[in-house]
Amino acid sequence: MAEPVSAAAVAEFLYREARLLDSRKFGEWLDLFCEDAVFWAPAVGMDGAHTTIPELSLNFIYIVGRAGLEARVFRVESGGSLASNPLPQTRHLVTNVTVDSDGPGEVAAFANTQVVAFCEARGQQILNGSYEYVLRKENGRLRIARKKILLLEYVIDGYFDFFTI
Repeated sequence: MAEPVSAAAVAEFLYREARLLDSRKFGEWLDLFCEDAVFWAPAVGMDGAHTTIPELSLNFIYIVGRAGLEARVFRVESGGSLASNPLPQTRHLVTNVTVDSDGPGEVAAFANTQVVAFCEARGQQILNGSYEYVLRKENGRLRIARKKILLLEYVIDGYFDFFTI
């Protein structure tokens, strides 16, 4: 039976992810993800609730597989993403980290977040929300199998990408 993962270890993992994004170490950030990872920021429907079936609904972002994340990072780093050019500075504030379940192979975790993004050309943007994670235990370390970002804002007036949420 696998050893339980402490809430402190999960929090440290999430803080490290935030630091990698803020430091623009996107390659190291990608290493946190499993090959079959899902990165999902559902949109909000007409009823005011987040969409629940990504394949049948509108999403802010929905990427299946690490290869999709790698392609997105490539576009950002190469300047091929107009939404990310110029690249803003970010600060991810992660708080209220909890472990919802800890099974033999995966850990479900939750955290609240606020991301501040700034670039001179576009000004400052602040997005608030929460993260729902499924972290997989692989070779003695945690990796992200699923990251769901639930934004409080349902109208995004400004720039928006994987590193600003």
